[in-house]
Amino acid sequence: MSELQVAEDGRYLSGEIPFGYALWGDRLVEVPAELDACVTAIRLVKQGKPYPEIAAALRQEHGVTLSQQRFDSLMESVYRRYGPI
Repeated sequence: MSELQVAEDGRYLSGEIPFGYALWGDRLVEVPAELDACVTAIRLVKQGKPYPEIAAALRQEHGVTLSQQRFDSLMESVYRRYGPI
């Protein structure tokens, strides 16, 4: 996975597009269902739920599929930004 790079003016340059966002032209735009799923995933991690249970809940509650790899990337990002959850 490559690190996300965005120009000073907000244009997407390269790297992995984070879960919760999509590329529209040369800009990243929010995907509301995925962002809501991120909040749910973090809440379930804090409750000690395992990945398979979290993935099933996201499919059921938000209609979103989150692979183990994307889940791990999301949790790494949360940890880097906020510390242990």
